[in-house]
Amino acid sequence: MAEAVGVLVAGLPAEIVREIGLRIRGATVTEFENAQQMGRAASQGEAKLVILSDTLPAADAIYVARRARDANDAVRIAFIISMAQAEAALHALREISVDTFFFSPVDVEEMLRELAKMCKSEVLAPQASHVENIAAAVAGAWDRARASTLAKIDVLDDAAIALLDDSLAPELKKTAQAESQSVADLATKFGFHRGSGIAREIAEKFSSDSITRVDGVAISEQLLALRTALEGPPQPPAEAKTPRDGPARPSPSGTGAGPDHSGIDGARILVVDDDAQITRALTTMLGRRKINVTGINDPFQFWSALDETKPSLIMLDLEMPKISGTELCRVVRNDRRWSEIPVLFLTGHTDPESIRRVFAAGADDYVGKPFVAAELTMRIETRLSGVKARRGPVDTDPVTGLPTGGRTTEIIERFLRLARRKSDPYSIAVLEVDAFTGLAESYGRSISDRVLRAIGELLPRSFRGEDVVGWWGGAEFLVGMYGSSKEHAAIKLNQICTKVAEQSFLADDGREVKVQCSGGVAQYQTDGDTVNALRQKAAEVLHQVREVGVNRVGISGMQIAGPLTRRVDVAIVDDDVALVAMLRHAMESRNLRVATYADGETAVAALTGHTPEVQATVILLGVDIPALNGLDVLRRLKAVEVTRSSSVVMLTSRTGERDVLAALELGATDHIAKPFSVPVLMHKVRMVLRQSS
Repeated sequence: MAEAVGVLVAGLPAEIVREIGLRIRGATVTEFENAQQMGRAASQGEAKLVILSDTLPAADAIYVARRARDANDAVRIAFIISMAQAEAALHALREISVDTFFFSPVDVEEMLRELAKMCKSEVLAPQASHVENIAAAVAGAWDRARASTLAKIDVLDDAAIALLDDSLAPELKKTAQAESQSVADLATKFGFHRGSGIAREIAEKFSSDSITRVDGVAISEQLLALRTALEGPPQPPAEAKTPRDGPARPSPSGTGAGPDHSGIDGARILVVDDDAQITRALTTMLGRRKINVTGINDPFQFWSALDETKPSLIMLDLEMPKISGTELCRVVRNDRRWSEIPVLFLTGHTDPESIRRVFAAGADDYVGKPFVAAELTMRIETRLSGVKARRGPVDTDPVTGLPTGGRTTEIIERFLRLARRKSDPYSIAVLEVDAFTGLAESYGRSISDRVLRAIGELLPRSFRGEDVVGWWGGAEFLVGMYGSSKEHAAIKLNQICTKVAEQSFLADDGREVKVQCSGGVAQYQTDGDTVNALRQKAAEVLHQVREVGVNRVGISGMQIAGPLTRRVDVAIVDDDVALVAMLRHAMESRNLRVATYADGETAVAALTGHTPEVQATVILLGVDIPALNGLDVLRRLKAVEVTRSSSVVMLTSRTGERDVLAALELGATDHIAKPFSVPVLMHKVRMVLRQSS
């Protein structure tokens, strides 16, 4: 007959308590609601195992642990800590004599194995009927909780939109923090561990005092991922799930193209092993390969070492005091900041069960102790060279740096759902480089990548935080604009086309290359209800625009009659490059739309005509400028009545009364002498803009 194993527990989910009682041979589990009751039971000295969790206040946990130790030196103590709070909790509990720490959400099979070893018992195989009963109970409970959980996510949607609109009230922020934490707890309870991690990250963002509208985009993406993570059936707590899609497999040597050694030198490796001789040997051996090694012998230092070193690869020992290597590996795999770092185990246990544990925790590879230097180095090089491939190239285009079509579609679809709920406008724009295929033929392959890279850098800077920018393929980009009608979206896209046309690119043979773009815009519900339908409409009008040779932007459902007029707050006409750059920065940093021209003729061509290219609320006009001086520019602007809709401020070093009067008579509203104070000029510009609005 098996020896009885007295187990005292507090703060554990009921499913885990049930598993301990059923699966550890001889276990008699007593569960307590408070520390006082548990402390009295522990002080009797009859329990072999005490299991606590961070759901108890730290002071209560310390009280119980000390009462148990005082009564029985042989008692073993285990502690379950939330991964999100691990570092702080470990610091608070380090002084008490805990034998083993586990991190929640726990790997139940791994925990049972360790608990059985602690109390010198064994783990029983799960009974099929028992597992089926638990699965059915969990599924039924999730059916009842699912609707209310999704309603909580709807609240988070509202908070994300308010954040994007820069109107997040403190009450809604507080509610969002509480609701996201609640979703995280529910996701953990029902086995949606990826969803739990996402929800906790959202809760952390909403708890920050420094949250900004820029965070709204990241939260919006996370909410989309959260809904996806909660799809499918819940998982019974007794089932051990790896954090990723499946265990990785060690790569056999000598296969494939071989490692790319270009990324090995200067790599950073964090080694965690309780044997100081191992860490010293690895530091010396890998240092010869110019690899920076940080070795720690205390697992409690793991979190601070991660933050300080930001390693390229992590090496873990399997068996260590208090915190096992498998628990640390699970911490890495469940934290988005570190989840893609390769993890390699060094272990003296190479039996099948130990290897299964290593890969179940999310490891990429393992090497047995004692290790051979050549084999270990090869394994490290293989993992380091494969990091880029592991980091999801499908989601991001390496040339433009923008999300690819599939990822862009996912994000826009979420905003379409919000637009439907709130009856807000939403527009999708397609932007494409004209005559793109001929670029490579005329100037070489590299020029194509330079153009795409430049546009990929320009687009995110040119749109708001709540707008979605992605690369669709070839020379085509997709932009989703929340709260924008297609008319307003077209004006914005036209500004982008103008910015692209102003840029110059250098071909390999030194020739200067300029490109143009065309675009099309469609509006949600007016032109379609899905991303693909709206993109197709926008692409159709883009090709119609291109057929009439406009090389600008078309709007779905509207007759194409010519180029759109780009509306800006300020047009600067001056040939002083340094001055123009300074003014442009000062204005764009205050969210003002700016157009610049270096000579008079170019400015007149853009600002006049039946459908002018640009309409400016304020025109800052230099006097001594090339091609056409400022007074002649002003004279032409007055002749076509531009000065009736635009306020012209002269920038000149001519301070004579005659020059000032001449400018005022020609329609200027003000005159500022060079050199001038930028703050004073900005004040005048803001006053004019305020009066015009």
